[in-house]
Amino acid sequence: MILPAVFLVSLSSLAFEVLLARIFSISQWNHLSFMVISIALFGFAASGTVLSILDSRKNGGIKRFATGKATSVLVLLYSCSTLISFIILTKLPLDYFRLSLESIQAFYLFLSYTLLAIPFFFAGFVVLAAYVEQPENTGIIYFSTMAGSALGTILPSVLLPFIEEGKLVVTVAIVPLCYVTAAVFIKGENNIGPRFPARNLFLSLVSVCTMLLTATLLFTPWGGAQLAVTPSPYKSLSQLLQFPHSTVTESLSSITGKIETVTSPYIRYAPGLSLKYSGSLPVQKSIFRDGDEQLVLYGADGNSKVFGFAEFTLPAVGYDLVPLPQSALLIIRGGGTSIPAALAAGVPELTVIHESPSISRAIGEHYNLHTTSVNPRIFLRQSQRKYDIIHLENWGTSLPGSAALSQEHLFTTEAFGEYLNHLTDKGVIIISRKLLLPPSDSIRLFSTALQVLRERGIKNPQHHLVLLRNWGIFTLIISKNPIENIEIPIDFAEKLNFDIVYIQDMQSSLANRFNIFELPHHYLAIEKLIQHYSENKEKQFFDDYLLDAAPQDDHRPFPGRFIKWDRLGDLYQSMGSRPYSMLLSGEIVIAVVFFEALAVAALLLLLPRLLAKGRKERVPLAQKVYFFSIGAGFMFVEIYFIKAYILIFSNPVFSFTFVLAGILLSSGIGGWWSQKMGRKAVIYSLTGLCLAILGIIIFMDLLFDYLLGLPELLRYLFALLILLPPGILMGVPFALGMRCLLTTPLQRAYAWAMNGCASVLTSIVAAGLVLYSGIQSIMLCAAAFYLLAVLCSKSAGTEKE
Repeated sequence: MILPAVFLVSLSSLAFEVLLARIFSISQWNHLSFMVISIALFGFAASGTVLSILDSRKNGGIKRFATGKATSVLVLLYSCSTLISFIILTKLPLDYFRLSLESIQAFYLFLSYTLLAIPFFFAGFVVLAAYVEQPENTGIIYFSTMAGSALGTILPSVLLPFIEEGKLVVTVAIVPLCYVTAAVFIKGENNIGPRFPARNLFLSLVSVCTMLLTATLLFTPWGGAQLAVTPSPYKSLSQLLQFPHSTVTESLSSITGKIETVTSPYIRYAPGLSLKYSGSLPVQKSIFRDGDEQLVLYGADGNSKVFGFAEFTLPAVGYDLVPLPQSALLIIRGGGTSIPAALAAGVPELTVIHESPSISRAIGEHYNLHTTSVNPRIFLRQSQRKYDIIHLENWGTSLPGSAALSQEHLFTTEAFGEYLNHLTDKGVIIISRKLLLPPSDSIRLFSTALQVLRERGIKNPQHHLVLLRNWGIFTLIISKNPIENIEIPIDFAEKLNFDIVYIQDMQSSLANRFNIFELPHHYLAIEKLIQHYSENKEKQFFDDYLLDAAPQDDHRPFPGRFIKWDRLGDLYQSMGSRPYSMLLSGEIVIAVVFFEALAVAALLLLLPRLLAKGRKERVPLAQKVYFFSIGAGFMFVEIYFIKAYILIFSNPVFSFTFVLAGILLSSGIGGWWSQKMGRKAVIYSLTGLCLAILGIIIFMDLLFDYLLGLPELLRYLFALLILLPPGILMGVPFALGMRCLLTTPLQRAYAWAMNGCASVLTSIVAAGLVLYSGIQSIMLCAAAFYLLAVLCSKSAGTEKE
């Protein structure tokens, strides 16, 4: 009876993990959502630590938890703790951004972390108990765990369009109770049957109470209020809903985001609008994804007569530079002013791309335009069409710094190359972003354009660029050919009181005239950058600059990440010596979480030694290093594919779901396969895995380029096929190691804890490593750990006869 419990608990716990990532992305941006993996794996690791302590203090202590009766209790505890921890989480006044101001927030963060780890702790108990009870069937147990986990990963994708996040958490939490019900009413080898002894009556009573609580939460207004997931108060949606008569008219949930449409008489959204505009703005309504990334639809019915205001916005200069533009490609990720700008300029052929199907459909219906919801990079890779204008609108998050961990492939050198390939001879690229101090985003995009143009053999790439700003945003224009009529942007800036940051042969007096800073910081930085490029000393510029503003490629696509650790003190002073401002950085969050995780992992691994009584069985060092290495290697490979596949799937949550389901399922197959293997297969499988990883490192760029050109169904199929070989091989070392390299329950419990702690630390290290060294560096680390496992496997133990 224990295998069904393993399957159901694994299914429920992974679905809960995916839903927590969705919930944190709504309520706290990315700063806490990336911690979900560490929360889950710490819970699993803690179960191994506790069982190790129990076995060391009393012989046979672990086996007491491997009975059918104990499994029923553990499953019930899992479901109850999942419900209770989630309800408490929704009520905690957790506000990460107030950590430096209110010490109580540190307690709330610790409490939420601990509470959410408890369900995974009980889930780990159930799975580890199965390994202890049936050590000869580790391959089958591993397959049950991974198959259930893979199905649990997919489940939210299927159900979120029909059940909102909070209610779906409750639904998946009670799925394992099917096992408890069956254990109570079906007599089995443990004599849990229809005679209803007192313990069975207790199980039945608690199960019924849990079901009643579930029904109350799912089907009553009070329950709906308890389960509501609200966006961070700093997000655009929360701020807009504070105004009277602001109403959410439509809400749609999916694995890629929660889409909410809001109407309000107080929406006045027009980034880059000149203060010289004296007219009125058209009626607006907003669409939000996860409470942010605000996109505005202008006009009550898409009437083009109301779009004149767009001619007074900064991006309009790009349309003025193209005589009689005939076609435009609008790539939209929030904002929305690009459509009025193109319509006001009279562009007859518009192609509009928004990655979200529901938002793309809403745009098309509002403006009566043809829209598409494909990944822009895939669209360009598969299209031969050329455009007079390519307009990118991606403003980022509403809170600066909160997107430091977000992966984005629209602003890499490869992306800029694609844009230039799809321009006509008179074509231009228009990019508008928020203006930051110290200058960072503007420097990176300007230098990316310089680098891509220079790589195309253009002698004076700076003559193809124009950069303008107002007090809050900047607009970069990249032209296919040199910009000859520089009077157009000069007159445009003069007429609408915009400042010129760069144009060829410009006079310094044109900078910092209307939107005045203490110094023309952006102009000075750009001038210095161009000087270094002209002398082929751009590396020196980026090395000396306060921030990491160098161009990024598809291997390191984090446009919101700028921190240099060796200049952290200077940056702190430049931002007014405010701790609060530093906490907005994703790199700082990763560092803090890593040291906390390291302390907890050390505690979990040392406790069995510190609290052991009676028997003092020692776990060999080779066994510890082996299971630590395969845990670290597994997580590095998993995160590599999650990061790499974002380029293919565009959405990080969808990539997370797809990769997790594929690797868990394929590794489960590997575990099943390992049931027929002997000890020698440990080395063979690890060696094959190292070779597979090496092949991926060498050939992955070619494979990705091929995948981008495939139709959607074939792209998904081939992406899954790429996962299968390493996934199957990764399933062998753990299942086979538990059977062939370990001989006692204590060793299995400690190996479980060691593997879990390794996965936790690796998931955090990988998040930081990819920011500095790129995505491929993760795979190199995976190969190194699996190679270490090969060396340790020779002395980790002997096969149990």
